Amino acid sequence: MSESDRNELIDAYFDALDADDLDIVRPALAEDFVYESPSGELEGFSGLETYMEELRGLSNTTHEITLRIHDEHASATEGTVTGDGDGGNVTADFCDVFEFDESEDGITRISVYLNDA
Repeated sequence: MSESDRNELIDAYFDALDADDLDIVRPALAEDFVYESPSGELEGFSGLETYMEELRGLSNTTHEITLRIHDEHASATEGTVTGDGDGGNVTADFCDVFEFDESEDGITRISVYLNDA
């Protein structure tokens, strides 16, 4: 899969978060998708829905990607997320690692790392 094809799948994920509309990312996710965040590991599209509806700490987010790195097995993005959290506007740095299925037409795992210090 080309870097631009991977970037399209990755961008669908961030677009879905910022629009609060998971239907945007659904076609980009493999059947055996896993979402790993500070809230824990969740399986399948329904796991991502659980994260968005019950576990996500921010709403009205904007993700600004400042770095993308691709290797043969995975891609990583680094950037800043801003959104509404408990007590007002919150900004945090993130690094998300994306893994793809063997046919490389879907995301199999997203691992989210936050630095909100």
